[in-house]
Amino acid sequence: MPTAERRDGPVLMLRTCVLMFGAVRPEWGQAMLVELAQIDGRRSRWGFALGCVRSLAFTMPPSGSARVVTWGALVAALGSLSLVTFGFLQFPGVVSGARTWIAVAIVAAVLGAYVVGAINAAARVADTRLTFASTFAGALIALSWLAVGLNSSVGGSAGLTVALLVVGPIVALAIGCLATARSGSSRVVLGCIGHTAVVAGFALFLTWTGWTVATAGRPYDAGLLRDFKSSGFVDFATYAVNDSLGTGMVLLVVVPLLSAAGGLAGAAAARIRSTDQRTSGTP
Repeated sequence: MPTAERRDGPVLMLRTCVLMFGAVRPEWGQAMLVELAQIDGRRSRWGFALGCVRSLAFTMPPSGSARVVTWGALVAALGSLSLVTFGFLQFPGVVSGARTWIAVAIVAAVLGAYVVGAINAAARVADTRLTFASTFAGALIALSWLAVGLNSSVGGSAGLTVALLVVGPIVALAIGCLATARSGSSRVVLGCIGHTAVVAGFALFLTWTGWTVATAGRPYDAGLLRDFKSSGFVDFATYAVNDSLGTGMVLLVVVPLLSAAGGLAGAAAARIRSTDQRTSGTP
């Protein structure tokens, strides 16, 4: 007999897919979960679940800007993996055993999560202006971190580094405030914040990795030259690329998380201000 509370493989797979991609078709995904509970037979259940997953995963968002965001995320993820692969081929000494492949697997998982985040954000944000604003904010955050890295590599002033580090949080706070003021919808606000974080991560990683592979990890600073002596690497360029790729992988995770945190803080501040204004009767 069909059971409404089954917890088997097809249910878990479909629930996961609805959570990941369901922002595009939320009602349809929930309806398919109900339908799956009425199907008997292991083969039939897997076939139905896989068909639903395929439909959810490959359904593009309805608006033009959302489709651009979705395809852009897919291209950025493939481009990021291609750059890492090209770096390994050009500098084979970077591959240093199981740890390297574990790091690559983590990066691939993070990139996949960003694609899912972009799809969900695109489905949530129907306002083209907000999509553009969050794209610009993400690019600006990525640019500020690239400037931090360049300033540190060339031995720039510590004051400039601090000033550049402040740019990202300010931009993230601003996009959270803007999305809240313009839409007032938690769904749209979260979409804008998520889109900003994804753009920041992709733009930073693509630029950082592309520059690393193209220039063999330049510019070289005194600290890199000093650490090379005890690194165990034979070739300095390979060591520099390895170090830079590792930094890029860390930034791929850290920068979007910081951007999302800043955006949420901005959204919370905007809501508190709006509540205070309504309470006091201030326009």
